[in-house]
Amino acid sequence: MSELAVTSEPTLRDQFRTAMRGVASSVFLVTTRGPEGEAGMTATSVCSLSLDPLSVLICVNRSTAFIKALEASGRFALNILSLDDEPIAKAFGSSAGRDRRFTLGDWYELEGLPALKSSLSSIVCDVADQTNFGSHRIFVGQVRQVDNRDGRAELLYCQGAFRTFQRDLTHSIS
Repeated sequence: MSELAVTSEPTLRDQFRTAMRGVASSVFLVTTRGPEGEAGMTATSVCSLSLDPLSVLICVNRSTAFIKALEASGRFALNILSLDDEPIAKAFGSSAGRDRRFTLGDWYELEGLPALKSSLSSIVCDVADQTNFGSHRIFVGQVRQVDNRDGRAELLYCQGAFRTFQRDLTHSIS
């Protein structure tokens, strides 16, 4: 696929950004281990892709330092963050203090990758495919291992702030 050569006009870009900020998203910590050691980034551009084969999509800005480690490794752990993980999400969401990121939280090895014990789930994936689109690279991850943990509240991001569900809404669909 050819590179996208269209740049959105500033007004349309601002309107789009405002619209997307209103969408509540789960917060993920994507980790890998490259030639230079452990690397990670906070992400909200993540989604499940398929149950056959089990797979996810992650979108990574091509200007990040994380992308080089991910390309070299060809594997990643997708940690679905809990409400308790907000300080870790903030630390991995900024380039400041990059060398101290993995000193925060309680880590363990899952299939040779750093996984966060306090997350809702950790999912290990092999990079099965990738493509560039605009400023990002879209990675398809084929799921190899899933480690779920119960009893934690989810961490969400909406309107520029971290949040969680205040209450459950139960609706029956007729």
